[in-house]
Amino acid sequence: MMNKDEQIQKLIEAIGRLDSNESVIYFLTYDTKNNPRAAVKHIYDMALTLNNNGYKAKILVEDKTYGGTPWLGDTYNTIEVVSIKDDKPEIKLDDTIVVPEYYSNVLQQLTNIKCSKVMLVQQKNYIFETLPVGSRWIDFGFDRVITTTEESKKYILQVFPEALVFIIPPIIGDNFSPSETPIKPLVAINCRDRVIHRRLISEFYLKYPQLRFITFRDMVQMNYNDFSDALKECVVSLWVDNESTFGTFPLESMKSAVPVIGKIPDTEPDWLSENGMWTDDTNKLVDILGTFLLSWLDGIDLTDEVKTKMKDTLLPYDTHVTQNNILSIFGSIKNKRKEAIAKGIENINKETE
Repeated sequence: MMNKDEQIQKLIEAIGRLDSNESVIYFLTYDTKNNPRAAVKHIYDMALTLNNNGYKAKILVEDKTYGGTPWLGDTYNTIEVVSIKDDKPEIKLDDTIVVPEYYSNVLQQLTNIKCSKVMLVQQKNYIFETLPVGSRWIDFGFDRVITTTEESKKYILQVFPEALVFIIPPIIGDNFSPSETPIKPLVAINCRDRVIHRRLISEFYLKYPQLRFITFRDMVQMNYNDFSDALKECVVSLWVDNESTFGTFPLESMKSAVPVIGKIPDTEPDWLSENGMWTDDTNKLVDILGTFLLSWLDGIDLTDEVKTKMKDTLLPYDTHVTQNNILSIFGSIKNKRKEAIAKGIENINKETE
């Protein structure tokens, strides 16, 4: 048991680490088994932005079997990966841990760790999947939440009104750009449900046999650079992801000047407008695609209005805007932690008076 002088000294050291950015921000991350995932890229982008601006962010994983993110390329290799089982990191009072909703089952184990605790909600539909029934995040000391959309924030505040919710959308990389060479008769298809993926392609060829020369390019399982190169060659993107909360693929397509045909997800994204060909009925997608491709073959282009809407949609998701947002939010979390620790010193001093 520490005496009061030792307690105060420990708290002063914690403030010192916060001031010198020696405190660690841990991002708990799941192993994708080398499958590209926008949710994991989002985590790595936050960690990289923080590290590039003087903070100390690390990826926290379960054990050394973690396969990493070779699909993201070398840019992210500078981020340190720490294993819970093998490295046994000591999470200090002044550190921060960010836990995705995917890992809600570990919240109870983190209850007694005295650090800044932040939930990361990337998939609104998964909030309750592993969270103990009837529990609140605050029960485990998680009073702050980062999510990706206004719609998701609104929902979180309805269910957890005591939470302080910040929005950090995914970064839409600058490697997405319009093609400088003629586009090809390719449809970029991105479907979470592989049954729907197969059905759309089969149905298209049966309904439009005259368009059998059109090729569907499966945008799943590509590394990040191949993905952006492959996307810009396509004439149109086809997107179905009912569970998506944000949806990076349509914005990556728009940034590549590729029009989007899509099924509106269960949670309507903030960016949705007249910036694509949208339907709430999966059964209509093939006919929308067929009509679009026949018009394209006749030389009919998208209207200037839709092209303008695509460009306008991307403005809030400028890389520098998002990076500044990341720094502002984590700077605020750091300052609040300093205030709380300073208050702790004040309370100990009052007790000794």
